[in-house]
Amino acid sequence: IDYRAGHVKVAMEFDGPHHFTVMASTGEDLWAIDNGVKMTPRVLGHTVMKYRLLKEKGWTVVRIPYYEFDKIPFWASMERQRYLQRALKTHDKIVF
Repeated sequence: IDYRAGHVKVAMEFDGPHHFTVMASTGEDLWAIDNGVKMTPRVLGHTVMKYRLLKEKGWTVVRIPYYEFDKIPFWASMERQRYLQRALKTHDKIVF
């Protein structure tokens, strides 16, 4: 979702699984995965680059990762709406 009001440009990005990896990058990570520790997915390079370019162009990017948003049941539309509102309010450049 792209929105421009006055001088504020906001991009809301729903990042699906193809934006992340959970592969171990260190020996400690590999040990943790092998021992059942749940790892937070890491953002892939192409996604980082996209956010960096948007930021350089003056956009505020609100990221919605699938592993957080998908925890909310699809039928709980009010809870999903509240999640999105909280995500937007965490950015100080966005004024309602």
